[in-house]
Parts: sequence; structure tokens; C-alpha cells
Amino acid sequence: MTGHTVLPAEVPVLVVGAGPTGLMLAGELALAGVQPLLIDALDRPTGQSRALGFTVRTLEIFAQRGIVDRFRGMARQPAVHFAGLLIDGRHVSSPLRPANTYPQSRTEAALAGWAGDLGVVAARPWSFRSFHPTGEGYACLVEGPGGAQEVTSRFIVGCDGARSRVRCCAGIGSETTGPSVQMVLADLRDSGLPDRPFGVKHRGGMVMSAPLGDGTDRVIVCDFSRPVVSGDEPVTDLEVRAAYRNVVGEPLGGTCLWASSFTDASALATEYRRGGVLLAGDSAHTHLPAGGQGMNVSIQDVVNLGWKLAAVVQGRAPVELLDTYESERRPVAQRLLRNTAAQGQLFLRGPEVDPLREVIAELISVPGVASVLADSVSGVDVRYSLPGGEAQPLVGTRLPPGVLELEGAPRDGLEELRHGTAILFSLHHNSSLAEEAARWEPHLRQVRARVRAAEHGLAAAEAVLVRPDGHIAWMGSQPHELRQHLATWVGTPAATLGGS
Repeated sequence: MTGHTVLPAEVPVLVVGAGPTGLMLAGELALAGVQPLLIDALDRPTGQSRALGFTVRTLEIFAQRGIVDRFRGMARQPAVHFAGLLIDGRHVSSPLRPANTYPQSRTEAALAGWAGDLGVVAARPWSFRSFHPTGEGYACLVEGPGGAQEVTSRFIVGCDGARSRVRCCAGIGSETTGPSVQMVLADLRDSGLPDRPFGVKHRGGMVMSAPLGDGTDRVIVCDFSRPVVSGDEPVTDLEVRAAYRNVVGEPLGGTCLWASSFTDASALATEYRRGGVLLAGDSAHTHLPAGGQGMNVSIQDVVNLGWKLAAVVQGRAPVELLDTYESERRPVAQRLLRNTAAQGQLFLRGPEVDPLREVIAELISVPGVASVLADSVSGVDVRYSLPGGEAQPLVGTRLPPGVLELEGAPRDGLEELRHGTAILFSLHHNSSLAEEAARWEPHLRQVRARVRAAEHGLAAAEAVLVRPDGHIAWMGSQPHELRQHLATWVGTPAATLGGS
């Protein structure tokens, strides 16, 4: 829709920002049967590399949606790291391994292709200016090639970055921590830099470098002697080279393609939802990008939000379902900010923290500790506090890959999530459960499956209810329990909606 001078006058959901977060949300909504309007202020994607790669949890999400093959040429890594301290990938509670050095420009292209196949194309360049309530939604003022236009939308989702205009207009505040250290980064052509994607700490700072393909390398430099300056100040090629020389003691070669800077400042929105206005990704949380977790957690935010928002728009679920978006995802962001701040203290401070790094390195040699840290930076340790979880430890966790196999087909049960609906996995025939579940079709799919490992905790259940985001909502054998959880997570039975 680039260059279009007229937008629809009325839409169910306005998504502001067509970066990875906005594109993923648009795809999730369309997959659930709701066509959003996606706008972006830029006339085209930046084409810059920016965020590099995917954590294990994000790759699991791409796999469950059947889109992982769209991300061609991923370089899988055998390890993860915490503050530059390597942890063997075998300690991650997943058979998948993270992918590094995958430029954000390619991520956006892959997600745009997926969303486009589902009927969503970003309208560019359209800037969000303001909104006011209308009773049924919001009248949004946007400005584009043809000037200003008003678009009425029932919901607005701000995926428009750390300086979110949507957040500002909604009057949502942030809990902030100021910067204490600043890093410069650049993409360089023909630099000859070594492949050190997890970074190396020097006495005077830290340097990370990694190849991006086509003769381009990314370099990030933290010069401990560099003062923190305003993020509005542009970074020059000379500044990057000076910082590199200060830390490494050698000149930096190659041709600079673009340069930028970032700090360890953090911010967390005080609310993720105010009425029909919601925040996701950098609009809701910003932090030190240690381990590239920011974009990944942002994508995971909207995989939690998309199906809930679609259910409300379609009238299947009450608007209160959206409260679970904040109650489930904001604690994840709180842990993320704590995690990245701890890594910053270990990696971006001088020799005074080296004894602590040595202690942490020793602890990482303990398998249990390694698994805790590896799962944390990989995003696979997220468990939501859901009804019934007190008695069932697996409730609230995400169904891991490779546990369920479809009956009659040697395929992972998680592949069924590509449809974007909730799934009731029947592990043992129970006609009462099947009859109850049938009332919620087609927003619920029933699938026969078996547990591959007899010792797995799912083996004792007759059926397992999995939400569209892959998290286990219920496991058991009683139809009345299933009915209660279906009402919570899927909404009103389809038969009831059809007869109303």
C-alpha cells in the first residue's frame, strides 16, 4: 500500500508500526480472521540490520506457525551466552538452537511476506498523530501522502518503538532507569573483523563482531572511557573507529555503511492496556539489548496478544480477556529488564567486576545453573500463572517440541498450531470430552495424538488443551473442567454464536 492516498474509514484494529512486532501482530490477527490496518511512518523499510537473530522460543513460535522456512539462511549457534560467558546449547530445554547474525531487514521481509499472504500489507508512509474516544472505539488522526485522514478503529496497538506516539497519546507512563554506559555500533564492508558474536571483554571495554554475509560485518564497541551523550546525537564513522582503537588498541578497517548508538537505559510501561489502546514490543519495554532478546520478546508479546484480540473483536470473548495480556506479559518484561541489567553489570563494567565474572563462570559449569541461565536468555522458561496451575505444574508452560506425535502421522503435534486456533489434543479416547469440545469448533480443533515419552508429565492426562500461542491451558479428563477452560480461553461456543 505504499503511496496509497486513502485508507479505509473504519477498521477493527489499527496497528501502528510495521517493524517485526507490528508485522507479527498483523499476521496473527489475520490468521485468526481479523484484518487489521497496519501503518508505518517510513515510506519503505530501513533495510538496516539492527536486531540480529532469534532466540529458541521465537524459533519455536515460527515453527508452530509453519513459517520457519521463510527465514532462509539462518546460522544456528551451538551455544548461548550470559554476559559473554558461553553456555552449551544442550543446556537449553528445547531441541532447537538459536540463530545468530540474521539481520532485522531479512526478518521484516520474511514476516511481511507471511502477513501479505494473509492479506495484510503495510500502508506507507502514514504517521499516527492522535486519537479521541468515540464510544465504540477511537477516531484516529493519521497523516500520509494525501494529507490528514481520520480512521475509526475499535482497538489501537502501538508497535511504534521506544518513543511510541501511541503510548504518549494514551497517557501511559513508564518506569525508567537512566543510562550509565553507552555503546556504538556499525555495519562495515570488508572490515576483516573476527567472528566473535558473543563479545570479548577488554580492560578498557567490550567488543562484539560478527559477519552478516555479503562481506558485511557488525561491530559493537563499549568504550568505558566514553561519556554517555544524548541518544539524539548522530554517531559518526570516526567515533566508531576511535572507540574501537581505544578498546582494542588497533585500527578498525572497512567502509562504514551505517552507525548508531545505544545505552543500558531501561523503561517499562506502567500499563500494557488502557481501554482499547494496547502496547507491544519497544513501545512497552526497552532495555540493554543483551543477547538480542528485545525483538524476540516483542514478537512473543504479540503472539500472546493476537488471538485474544481477535476473539474480542469477533465477539467470542469479553474484553476482559485482554487483561490477561498485561498480567502474563508484563512480568516477562520485568524479568527481561532484570536479566539484561545483570548482564550489563557483568560485561560493561571495568576490572572491578572481574571477580564476580569468575564466580559466575564457575557456577555456569554446574549443569543446573547452566540450564537456568540458558533457558532464561532463550525465552523457554516462561510460565504463565493460569487457573489450575497450582495442581498441574505443566499448566501455563508452553508445549515443548517433540513431546506429542499426531496419531497416524509421524509429525510433531505443535505443527497443528499453524492454523492459529486452540487445540484439544486427545491422548485417550473420551467421547464426553469430544462432544463437549465440538461445541467450540471451528475456533477449537480436536486432534488425536500420543505422548512420545511415557515419563513425560502429559502422559497421565486424557486430553490437553493448548492455547493458540502454544501454552497449555488445561489437562485432565472431566468435561465440566474442559468447559470452564474453553469458556475462558476460546470464548462463547460457536453454536451459541451462530444461533444468536
